[in-house]
Amino acid sequence: MSTNRILSSGQGIANRTVTSSGAASFYTTDGDSIIGADDEDESLHENHINPVRQRLESSTINDQIYMSIFWQGGRLGLAYYDIESTQIHMMMDSAEHDDFSLLQRVIRQINPVIIVLSSKQDDRLIKTLQAYSMETEDETDDVLQFLPSIDFSADICKRRILNLDLPSLPKHYTESERTLYISSLVPFDNQCMIRATGGLLKYLEKMRVGIELEDTDVRVPILDVKTFTLEDQLLLDDIAFCALQIFHKELHPSVYKSGQTGAKEGLSLFGILNRCRSQIGSRQMRVWFLRPLRDQAVLKQRHDAVSFFITPRNIEIVSALSDNLKHVKDIQRVLSRMQQSQASIGDWQALYRTTYHAISIGDLCKSQSQSIDIFKKVSLKFGEELHRIANLISKIVDFDEMGIQNRFVVNPNVDEDLDEKKRRYNGLPDFMTQVAKEELNRLSEDITECNVIYLPQLGYLVAIPKTSDGTDDQYAIKDLEFVFMSNNMLHYRSARTRELDRLLGDTQCDIQDQETSIMHKLQNSILEHTKALLEVLELCGELDCLLAFATCAKEFNYVKPKLVPENVIDIKSGRHPLQELCCSPFVPNDVCSGQDYSNIKILTGPNACGKSVYLKQVAVIVYMAHIGSFVPAESASIGPIERIYTRIQSLDSVSVGLSTFMIDINQMSLALKSATGSSLIIIDEFGKGTEMVDGMSLLCGCLTYWLEMGNRCPHVFVCTHFHSLINQHLLPKSPKIKYMTLETVHDEEELLFLYHLVEGHTNSSYASHIALQAGLPQEIVKRGNEVSELIRQNKPIVKVDTEGTDTQYKRSKMIVDRFLELDLDNDDLISFLSNEVLPISEGQI
Repeated sequence: MSTNRILSSGQGIANRTVTSSGAASFYTTDGDSIIGADDEDESLHENHINPVRQRLESSTINDQIYMSIFWQGGRLGLAYYDIESTQIHMMMDSAEHDDFSLLQRVIRQINPVIIVLSSKQDDRLIKTLQAYSMETEDETDDVLQFLPSIDFSADICKRRILNLDLPSLPKHYTESERTLYISSLVPFDNQCMIRATGGLLKYLEKMRVGIELEDTDVRVPILDVKTFTLEDQLLLDDIAFCALQIFHKELHPSVYKSGQTGAKEGLSLFGILNRCRSQIGSRQMRVWFLRPLRDQAVLKQRHDAVSFFITPRNIEIVSALSDNLKHVKDIQRVLSRMQQSQASIGDWQALYRTTYHAISIGDLCKSQSQSIDIFKKVSLKFGEELHRIANLISKIVDFDEMGIQNRFVVNPNVDEDLDEKKRRYNGLPDFMTQVAKEELNRLSEDITECNVIYLPQLGYLVAIPKTSDGTDDQYAIKDLEFVFMSNNMLHYRSARTRELDRLLGDTQCDIQDQETSIMHKLQNSILEHTKALLEVLELCGELDCLLAFATCAKEFNYVKPKLVPENVIDIKSGRHPLQELCCSPFVPNDVCSGQDYSNIKILTGPNACGKSVYLKQVAVIVYMAHIGSFVPAESASIGPIERIYTRIQSLDSVSVGLSTFMIDINQMSLALKSATGSSLIIIDEFGKGTEMVDGMSLLCGCLTYWLEMGNRCPHVFVCTHFHSLINQHLLPKSPKIKYMTLETVHDEEELLFLYHLVEGHTNSSYASHIALQAGLPQEIVKRGNEVSELIRQNKPIVKVDTEGTDTQYKRSKMIVDRFLELDLDNDDLISFLSNEVLPISEGQI
């Protein structure tokens, strides 16, 4: 489409009346549209997004993680690559036995899509990983990938790591300086970790992970490398996470959205505590939940920060920090795209917005007391590098013009040569209108209109409307060179347009090329500060988590737990954080275990009186204290807990091939083999899956085993309906055992739960009361009570006959009397059976 400037009629040029005169027009780079001089305020060209970039921006990456494992000599090392954050995380060498309990925990937390192994890796490790592979949802995918053992050679793996092209690594460094820099990031004395990382790097380059459609020269983007260890963490397995309802995915009710993408966090501890304002905060909080700590120094720092944020006089600083955090974006993918020169306009905007608000967060933290650890870390890390990045972007990038032109645009006064080209380009419409007038004066009188247009790659042309059909030879005009015809317009080159090509050149393309060059220089400058930006994101995520904890502490009336070195759990008026939201009022209860208190608590009581909630409440409060959160209680003193074991929930699965009771036994077996004096064990009705005597015997054996550990006895909380365990004194008398029950008020017709924990025990589960409340027919409950009483008194159970037991007895007696009257030598026995016994037997009995 052409938009031409038409001169007003009546203007005389060389005694000729001109009805239409020349005007200046511009074509876009694709040649599809022409923008005339009246359209100076509109976009000068339409940006065509790179197809690869468009694919990356539109695709959804569901936390695709590639992991590599190396196990040798009882030491385990692993590394994984997160395709979303484009970072490599390395786990330092840890002691690991052939049961691979630590490895299984790490794998289930990280949930990799691919696991890379050496072809000569130990068979025991491979069998364990094959079991994990069988449990994945998509069984068609090969989770385990093997590389030749030479790819895991220590020397080769070390060289691969030293050759990493990290964006934060200055380009001018020599080989020795590169080695020193990377050695400061990677502890090379962890041999298993180094070999696992080297194998991972080999696989990433071989499979071109994340860059499948890019040029072969493009390397897999790696922004940074990080190390982590699990030795200072509180351990929980998947069963414990599920039983305590730490996480709970809730699928969308629509069948079309019931896949993984349609799931959301339901009623869970993570769901109620995640009040983060940013995406990086939510992700950091999930990491905290998956990796609760035993390091009391770190936990106390978190607790002190939460205390600061819930203080009323600090409400303004909390509000200001929260407002800034919601504008902090997850720019890890932005940095990755910059590394591949694929950053979009939205990426530049997100990066600038993040740095701007991060500087504001840094200024706020610097004005506060540096005794709070998070303020101190932010003040140290949010420094000159962050200001330099923000100043560079603000000085160079013209965000207003970027939104109009849909491409990277450089601000004025950045490059004099570029400014001169832009001034020349912006003055072209008026200049070309003047040139069009001059060209029209040189043409014959039968030509009443002409335009001078600019086409990128072709240059300046004279456009004349076609007046008649003809061939290329018939389109010839003296002193003009015919180029092409389009939209009934004939395009020519003239001496003047050739002069414009020589003097002005391809102005638009030159401007875009020069701005692209400036953009690449700016990207390189920003990527040199990648490490600083990633540290900023990590600290913003940590700050967001602490603010979320403070919000929940204030809203739900949580208190600061006291972390003590003694092996004790002392909680006053503890509450279950989820149950108290669903039930009102909620009755709090105390928890006392270890030191001067008994280590083993045995709870009995009626069904549905709150025993299971109490057990979970103990474990959840201890867990919350070890992630840095305040806890639902009036006060809490908690010693270091190294692991939480649960026997609450039986995760039945056909693929496992184990019965429900066998799964329960396995859970107890793990607690028996691994529990120490710093462990917390929660047991809910163990033994109910088999015969009562056998189940009770197994439970007694387990409790006796822990009791005999003496001072190394773990914290054990058990609820059971095996009342004979207490009545028959099957457990030895010990101050380490205490019997507890939840108080009730009951008579023959009604049972009232008080949900208050008291010392003592109960002799009945009151199942009949619960059954009536659940809606079972009264006659069934009554008969159940009768049978239960007969069994309790060791009396025979008489079958209930709907026609009456007395009638049946009389008929049976009649048959016996007739039989006794028979003469067995003379009477016909067959006739007796057919006429007497059978009719009675078939029709009456």
